[in-house]
Amino acid sequence: MLHIIKWKSQPKKRTASWAISIRSARREIEESQEEMPSLNRDFIESIWEKCFQVSVKDAEDEMGKKGQSTSLSWSEVFEDEYTLSDGDGSD
Repeated sequence: MLHIIKWKSQPKKRTASWAISIRSARREIEESQEEMPSLNRDFIESIWEKCFQVSVKDAEDEMGKKGQSTSLSWSEVFEDEYTLSDGDGSD
């Protein structure tokens, strides 16, 4: 969530490393789900708001300013593509 918040808040500062961080985090979650099937969508949604708030705080600390994201959808976190090759950075 941290890098997605930064991605949406600072479009002119987007880097390939942010996109890679997003993909890496998704892979880590998938690997954890394989090892622990209880780490399913229901569980993730039960801790979603807490994770989002922590990510917002971390992003704001890194950026030195308030973020623009007031929420993130499941799609934004787990499905949308983030690349530097298109206009807004996500498909």
